[in-house]
Amino acid sequence: MSQPLQDEGILFYLRRQGETSLLAVWLTRRHGVVRTLARGAAKPGNPLKGHLDLFHECDLAWEPSRRTTLHHLREAKVKETHGGLRHSYARLLAATYFSQVIEQVSEPDADLGSLHNLLQSALEWLGKKDPHQHLVERFERAVLKTLGVNDARRTARSLLDDLSHRRPKSHAALMRQLSV
Repeated sequence: MSQPLQDEGILFYLRRQGETSLLAVWLTRRHGVVRTLARGAAKPGNPLKGHLDLFHECDLAWEPSRRTTLHHLREAKVKETHGGLRHSYARLLAATYFSQVIEQVSEPDADLGSLHNLLQSALEWLGKKDPHQHLVERFERAVLKTLGVNDARRTARSLLDDLSHRRPKSHAALMRQLSV
């Protein structure tokens, strides 16, 4: 058994895995995108129950897998819920899009403190206000600047398309929502 790793993370993907387990994907400050399996987290009385929800910021600990990129989640303690995101569909959609952009351009086990801070700031902003087109463009440009691939002659979206070769599914839905 290897030594558990610890970090702060933002939960941006959550799905049931089997009867009682959850697949939780995090953007962590020092370890990049981390995929974890929370065994038994959906059972009543499990210490993880209530701590795992989309866009929660947590202090977490996981046991790294030796064979796969799916690690075993040991602990998650909520620091921030970003409850204001749930006030509108547009806020949740923007938060989803922002996290998907970061996931697409991130590498596992990379120190992503600056992208973590960027997503954290965006979630705090979205917790208070509804998104708009200019916010989306500013976020995309900030991601590119952080990665060192910003080119003012091109749109941020076209540069991100070059980096990831596919747009997150939430992009089209967010653009429709913002044009209403």
